[in-house]
Parts: sequence; C-alpha cells; structure tokens
Amino acid sequence: MSGSKASLTIYSVAACPYAQRTRILLHLKGLQADLVELDLSKPRPSWFLDINPAGKVPALVHDGRALNESSVINEYLEDVFPDRAVFPSDSYLKAQSRILIDFCNTQFTTNLYRVLMEQDPVRRERIEAAARKDWEWLERFLTRVSPDANFVFPEFGMADLTYAPFFQRYELNEYFWGFRIPDGLKRVERWRRALADHPSVEATSLPMEDYAKLYADYSLGFSNGAIPPGHERSALDPTIPLSERPMPPRRVA
Repeated sequence: MSGSKASLTIYSVAACPYAQRTRILLHLKGLQADLVELDLSKPRPSWFLDINPAGKVPALVHDGRALNESSVINEYLEDVFPDRAVFPSDSYLKAQSRILIDFCNTQFTTNLYRVLMEQDPVRRERIEAAARKDWEWLERFLTRVSPDANFVFPEFGMADLTYAPFFQRYELNEYFWGFRIPDGLKRVERWRRALADHPSVEATSLPMEDYAKLYADYSLGFSNGAIPPGHERSALDPTIPLSERPMPPRRVA
C-alpha cells in the first residue's frame, strides 16, 4: 500500500459508532493498527487528554502525530493510504458523497440520539417525526444519485462506512422505543441490507443484544458514562461482562 504504515494506533470504545467508522476503514484498507480501548465510565486519563484534549474517541496516532474526529481521521487515512480508494474517482460523485456525509454528521446522527434519549412524550413525538423525515431524505437522495446500486455507489466507500454504524444504532430506537423507519423506502432498505452484510462492517460490530446493554443508560437520558439515578454504575462500565448482564427493559410496551 502507498504511504507509511508505521505506528498506527487507534483509541476507541467498543460501543462508539464514530470509532467504528475508523475501524471499518482500517479493516477495509487492510491496515494494521494497535487498538486501545478506553473506559468511558471513568474520567479520561491525563495521557489520553494529551492525545485529544476533548477526551473523545476515536483518536488516531500515526508516527507520533495525533488526530481526532472520525471524518477528519478517515479523510487523512484515505490521503495517506490511497490504495483501495473509498471515494469515487469522478469529482461530481465525490462531491455527492461529501453531501451525504455532511447530512449524517450534522442531522442524521443528532436525531438518532434525540430519539434514543428523549424522555418527554410531547417532544418525543416531534423528534420522531423529524427522524422519519431524515430517512425519507436519504431515500430521495439515493434514488436521484444512484438508483440501481446496493451501496451509495457500486463500490462500498466512505459514505457507506460513515452511515453503517448509525444504521446499527438505529435498531436500538426500535428496541427501546418501538421507533420504526417509514415503510416503502426500497432504496434505503437495500442499502441497509448491503451495509449489514459487508465484511468490514461485520468484523467491527458487536451483536445487537450487546449494543442494547451498552446503550441502556442512553434510553434513560444519560450518555457517555453518566450514571442514572438509582443505578450503581454506568452501562458502559466494562468490568461487568456483557454476557453476564440481562437485557435492559424496553421503554415502551
């Protein structure tokens, strides 16, 4: 492969979809990286804050130089390791990929977490309506730009790996809240199935039951290691094996 392979380290959390984006890309490009898993139920250690003062994952260190923010990291990896390109060679289609990625980063993920965490029934109704419109936007976009492909374009690429972890997390909204994406989105459904079956997505994923256990606090409105009242520890605490935890209760009957 082009570019230096020396000393790649990714700092990650198994539950984090943003970190999974970068792990998907590393797997897709066949890049070997040391994986360091952080414990989000505890304050970030000072050595990690030296790498990323924001304390967020993913963070990447390549040859001693640190980067953060998953989309930035992934574009860097594409520039430095261009073999198995993940953007279309056509400039217009590459721009369309970036439009889709921007929608994910600025709107799609925001509404995903709002659906997962909102506790007020009145606000929830509005939020779920906005989330359904996000899925309808994706259907219109894909039908216009690439109606016949399974992925965004014929080859699995940057836009696909940007969305794949969040499509998985959207299943938590159905589990906890009974939220379902609108019926009849045939192009989106084909895309979802293709992403779920891609080897690089499968290789970086946990079973959905494990994600439900890890995100239980989110469904109560508490994120990133915050402990809900009446609970002894965060659901993100890695000291209790997931195999020993019961499935968390659904939030709706």
